Amino acid sequence: MKRYIKKVLVPVDGSDSSKRALEMAIAVSEAAHASLTILEVVEEFGPLPGYYEAAPADQDRVKWVSEQRFEKVHPILDETDVKWDRRVVEGYAADQICDIAAEGNYDMIVIGSRGMTPLGRFLIGSVSDRVVHHAPCSVTVVR
Repeated sequence: MKRYIKKVLVPVDGSDSSKRALEMAIAVSEAAHASLTILEVVEEFGPLPGYYEAAPADQDRVKWVSEQRFEKVHPILDETDVKWDRRVVEGYAADQICDIAAEGNYDMIVIGSRGMTPLGRFLIGSVSDRVVHHAPCSVTVVR
């Protein structure tokens, strides 16, 4: 039998929705014996109110934000035997997710339905919606 899902990409942002997406991505990866990449995209424009706080002045912003997000999902990863790696990039989330999925030949993206505040979604648009419409592979949106 041919394996159709070999590589799974899951973007996380520390939100409850992204934690649920990570849990789903782990389940899919376990069932398919696929590898898993946890992707954190740190936005270039900085923090949105209610989304995450600004990094302290003496800290590297990208690294600091990434560590805050990773702390929220790390316990989930401690409970799995799935082979996983972590990638952190800076930029616009939807573009980075789609670009990395294409470059890495991922078979599936598992993404949370929303991570931002309603104001952020209104101003920027839904990342998951853009990923669904522009991804080079299958996308599972987890509510």
